[in-house]
Amino acid sequence: MISIVTYGRNDNYGFNLPKRTALGFNCLAEVLSNDDEIIFVDYNTPDHLPTLPESIWDTLTDKALSLIRVIRISHDLHEKCKADSPLPILENVSRNAAIVRSNPQNHWILSTNPDVLLVLASPWRNLAELVKDLPDSFYEMPRFDIPESVWSSFCRTDPKANMAAARDWLVSHKAAVAETVPDWRFQKYLLFDAPGDFQLAPRSYFFRLRGFDESMNKYLHSDSNLAKRMWLLNGGRTDHLLGKLWVLHQDHYLSGEWAKNIGTIVHNDLYKKVFHQDDIEANDENWGLKAVRLPVFVLGQKVQTQRIALSDSSCVANGDLALTREPDWGIQPVHRLAHYDPAIITLYLRGNLELTPPESLVAYVGQSPATLECIRRIWEDVSPSGISIRDVTDLAAQADSAEPDVLFVDFYYNRPEYWARRIRLLQESVQRRLAKNQINDYQAGEEISLFTETTDMREWESQMTSLWKPVLPRLRLRPGSSIILIGCSQYVSLYTKFKESFAKCYVGEPDGATRQPPLRALYQRLKRRRSSPLAATRETLMGPSYFKQRVSKTERNGTMDLKTVYVHHRLVVLRVN
Repeated sequence: MISIVTYGRNDNYGFNLPKRTALGFNCLAEVLSNDDEIIFVDYNTPDHLPTLPESIWDTLTDKALSLIRVIRISHDLHEKCKADSPLPILENVSRNAAIVRSNPQNHWILSTNPDVLLVLASPWRNLAELVKDLPDSFYEMPRFDIPESVWSSFCRTDPKANMAAARDWLVSHKAAVAETVPDWRFQKYLLFDAPGDFQLAPRSYFFRLRGFDESMNKYLHSDSNLAKRMWLLNGGRTDHLLGKLWVLHQDHYLSGEWAKNIGTIVHNDLYKKVFHQDDIEANDENWGLKAVRLPVFVLGQKVQTQRIALSDSSCVANGDLALTREPDWGIQPVHRLAHYDPAIITLYLRGNLELTPPESLVAYVGQSPATLECIRRIWEDVSPSGISIRDVTDLAAQADSAEPDVLFVDFYYNRPEYWARRIRLLQESVQRRLAKNQINDYQAGEEISLFTETTDMREWESQMTSLWKPVLPRLRLRPGSSIILIGCSQYVSLYTKFKESFAKCYVGEPDGATRQPPLRALYQRLKRRRSSPLAATRETLMGPSYFKQRVSKTERNGTMDLKTVYVHHRLVVLRVN
């Protein structure tokens, strides 16, 4: 019967965004029937983060999970759409993307926001019953604001109690006051202030208008423009549902976003786009990103596939909390970190793969079959219909190339038997001198550690650079692609070595004309950086060397071709700019 369209992003905008959104979703779902839908467009959330609904799914009711469909619009797509917009989110593109992908069986579309609660008068059990016999028209409603201090006291998962509490608060304080538009020029089609929280019309109306005007890519007045064009389409008539429902809005001004932007906000042209708006139709035939294949999923189904299934345990108490294995107190830092356990480290890759669309090409460069197999199992689990992960290590031998969306670069280190034997001999020698009191424990540890670190580091770098040299030139990595480095995040030296190899060997866009100079410049900068005393130390990426790189002038100016998204224990996620 009805499709509710709304939008947002996972950016913590406003006061307590997760709770505000969960309350809104749960209350909206509560007034819908099982045949209705809530379409949420997640717009320009950073690619390495889940969508807003996914991040709060555990605070949503089962009914909300079953009714919410999520459409994800990426940062790269935003960059193509934004034109001269200063905004991180384009409201009209978002709403239109939802409208064109709404259920064609539903007669009505309600455009609203995810922090809105709808309270129905007693005669109707749900919104579908209310609109069932309504004549086709465009309907607006006033909104009543609920202060932060009130909705903050609500339990997210009890929508019936929340709607009743909000209703009673308005009644007891006599605050259900409809703010009508006092300007005679606008009151014909803008009945109430802040009209964007409730704009209801038949689905066919939205399609005849071609949705919201996507040329309005600044702040404010998009809802007023829609109201004017709906009024024109509807024969100069705008209706309301006063007495039938209340539209409640959760205030979120405590965080001060609006106060910070006073004097700097660029508005859409109110007079041109509202007062003097005479055209009913907006946009071209590709409005709502019709020609773009966007990721769309039912939230309940998505989170069900992402839930981690744990085997039943017969243990009813904590017991002795036994470790998985005994601690290894060995003092061979490079080998301990780089010769990792694939079954353990790949557990932390699941979140990255869950955010990767199934149609993506995922590729692997490395020398650990066990690691590749672990990644493949996770990928098959989270994306059963996905393309099989490709091992691109042998691209040079096949005279082939690849254009992955996600590239895993594995730094797994196999110590050669020659060095393993040398280290064993050194350890035996040190133990003999230690037994004769020729050296103390500290000196013994220092000698073993320095020798193993030096030899392992040299051999590790040799293995990795030999692995990368024939492969990297055969990879085509588009802007927005991800590179996930496994097993390297503790050492700046090899991390920088990879970025140097990438800059030296990576072949960019086919013409190469605009990309080669910055890549050559990056290569020279990285060579100088590696020769500096600070970078030559065995600093971890979370230490001074990493932060010096993070704040360098070249990166602030955007000339680096690889952006570090985040660093985790033995994992580094990079984005190709």
